[in-house]
Amino acid sequence: MSERMKIKMVQSFTGAVVLTALMQVFAITGFGQYLWMLFFPLLLFFALGADFKKIPSMVVCYICGVAWAHANGIVQGIFGKFAPEMVVNIVPTILIIFLVLTIHEGFLVKTVFGNVPCLFLGMSTTFFVFMLEVDLTPVHLIGFFCYGMILSIALVVSGTAVCSAVFGKEKTMKAIMGQEE
Repeated sequence: MSERMKIKMVQSFTGAVVLTALMQVFAITGFGQYLWMLFFPLLLFFALGADFKKIPSMVVCYICGVAWAHANGIVQGIFGKFAPEMVVNIVPTILIIFLVLTIHEGFLVKTVFGNVPCLFLGMSTTFFVFMLEVDLTPVHLIGFFCYGMILSIALVVSGTAVCSAVFGKEKTMKAIMGQEE
């Protein structure tokens, strides 16, 4: 077995233990049924390159997505006063998505507000919670997302720390970066 594979296995085991332990917080605090929401930030963090520098943009844009979903609800409410139901369910959403893409992917793309995948995740989880009609607020959604980001950080930091202690920092970093010796 290659040195890289040994390091990756230790990293994987460490990550599995750390994630499982930290996820227990949800069960302890009574939010166990929403555990699945912690995997979205993990997924995006790694899909976006596991870059710690992107975390502020991820959090800010998730919050923007939650706000845009609420704006969509407000616009639907306004349209509901004078338009047929089919228009209420379609036109406001077209308008909001147009604004999201124009503003965030157009004007703000190179800023902390330009992380469109996280923005759409904020919108979609908010829409989903609206549809489920559960007692979650935007604060819950943002808290869940931020806790998922903490899990992402803990996964990387703990795996790197344990592997560095066992195999040495240089070998660990080469293995993590995919640089074979």
